[in-house]
Amino acid sequence: MRTQRVGIRVGNVELEGVLHLPDTSAIGGVAVLHGFGGHPDQAHIVATCEALASAGVAALRFAYRDHQPPRMTLASGLADAAGAIRVLKAHPDVPERLGVLGFSFGGTVAALVAGRDSRVRAAVLAAAPAQFGNDPKWKPLAELSRTRARVLLVWGSRDSQVPFENAERYAAVLSQARVPNRVVTIEGADHDFAPAGPRAKMTETVAEWIRETLA
Repeated sequence: MRTQRVGIRVGNVELEGVLHLPDTSAIGGVAVLHGFGGHPDQAHIVATCEALASAGVAALRFAYRDHQPPRMTLASGLADAAGAIRVLKAHPDVPERLGVLGFSFGGTVAALVAGRDSRVRAAVLAAAPAQFGNDPKWKPLAELSRTRARVLLVWGSRDSQVPFENAERYAAVLSQARVPNRVVTIEGADHDFAPAGPRAKMTETVAEWIRETLA
């Protein structure tokens, strides 16, 4: 595995990203989105990117423009994620088999991205709220139901921040819309998929599913 520093242009701002590339030819690329108040160097973000690269999938992690509360919004997160997808699409080492993977708030952003961008083939929502904030214009459940991607919903059994009923709400809407989806519970994992054992199970599960979906 090798890494590259890349710039992600969003409006008049350039975000710094880290692209994890496989040692062999990549089968596709995934934008990896962190949570509200999180950052791209968190253990579960880095471990997921490394697992994806080991599975043959390029993975791009980055910090949102306003990644510290309360400035971060769904609107800014969505724009930043779209910028990351553009970088992956344009990268010479990444085939145009694209996915998006989001943790917590990032999972809600991923739902919006997958619903709006028909190029996205794989979407992973990890511990993602089915609703974020009180603005009625944001409808992640409804938007995700229009996706052309396959969807994986991943939750930790010890997640006390975003209840499992959020996964059930996403799954119900997706199944009703006949969008292929799968729900996986990682035993012993908290909201950030700690400790190390459950985290490794999560990264293995996600990387294997994305590889199969993009191949």
